Amino acid sequence: MKDPLVERLLFPPTQGLRAFYHICFWVLFILLHYAYALPTLAQKAADPSVTLAGFAYFAKTIPEYYICIGIYNVLRKYIHGFFLFFILLLSVILLNHLVSILLFLWVDYAFGLEKMPERFRMFAQMYLSPFNFQDINSWLVFTVDLSEAQFFILPVALKIVKYAAEENIIRQKVQNAALSMELKVLKSQINPHFVFNVLNAAYAKILPISEDAAEYLEKASEILRFSLYETTDEFIQLDKEISYLNRYVELETIRSQKRCKASIQQHGEICEQHSIPTLLLITLVENAFKHGVHATRHNSYVDIRIYILPDSLEFIIVNSKPQQPVMRSKKNDRSGGIGLVNLAKRMEIYYPGNHKFEKIDADGEFRVTLKLPL
Repeated sequence: MKDPLVERLLFPPTQGLRAFYHICFWVLFILLHYAYALPTLAQKAADPSVTLAGFAYFAKTIPEYYICIGIYNVLRKYIHGFFLFFILLLSVILLNHLVSILLFLWVDYAFGLEKMPERFRMFAQMYLSPFNFQDINSWLVFTVDLSEAQFFILPVALKIVKYAAEENIIRQKVQNAALSMELKVLKSQINPHFVFNVLNAAYAKILPISEDAAEYLEKASEILRFSLYETTDEFIQLDKEISYLNRYVELETIRSQKRCKASIQQHGEICEQHSIPTLLLITLVENAFKHGVHATRHNSYVDIRIYILPDSLEFIIVNSKPQQPVMRSKKNDRSGGIGLVNLAKRMEIYYPGNHKFEKIDADGEFRVTLKLPL
């Protein structure tokens, strides 16, 4: 989706313009369907009551559609696939049945069904007749409800096109951001072999003087090696990501001069086939140290809990919030927020409707819960 005009048409920039698009669509929708049915109403089309009843008959699709969209938005968080489709279809049938009964009762009260065309009266009789569970003819009314599901084809098709376009736009923006970041890294990157040789030489020089400093340098070398060679793929094995996470936490703990208490608890076994998007967890860890540890000179903490199930991963990270944070530029604050926003977008792309990403900003601490399928 590269055409900005198409993008503006599909995704209007203001709520007012979006409402205007919806109103225009539904007006055209009703007019087209009414024009299609006009030949059957030719004898009484001049009667205003018939015209109004005909418009109301097609207009009832509007509330039914938005109610079904609301049901879909709620249910898709919990159920998927054919079961979700079945419930939505059942909702369409029941909604259409209920709204049709209300419509025919209103027409009968306002104008009288005897003034309506024969076909309209026939449908009204089907819906308003007492329902007999033992009479098969009473059940035939639901076949009419099912046939009227065709009215949803056009708006649902447009909704699917818009959803697919939105997914494409989000994916393209994330890919462009990744390419831009990769280009910046390539522009500033020194030959990695030269860097490793320098670090190894420095390690050999520092080791006799300070084992702690040499250990810190060795961990930094391992992290650099990982970031250069292990993060090129879109997905990474879970054990590698957690291994990198452990080394990063160790390095940050040393860097904070022991004023930070960092703990990592891992529950469950990692299988070889377990994989996640690359650098997904480390983004949360970096954010916790940046805004919870390095933003203050006082004692702080980072608590990480990892729960590994056969088919899902739950990652919880809690960090202290500084009471008197050190001075930081607004640019740094924005960059931290962008990191979490991009992470949320990645989750929507990889696991649409099948993940949990929750942030809780409470007094004294910041908590993030991430749950995704493996």
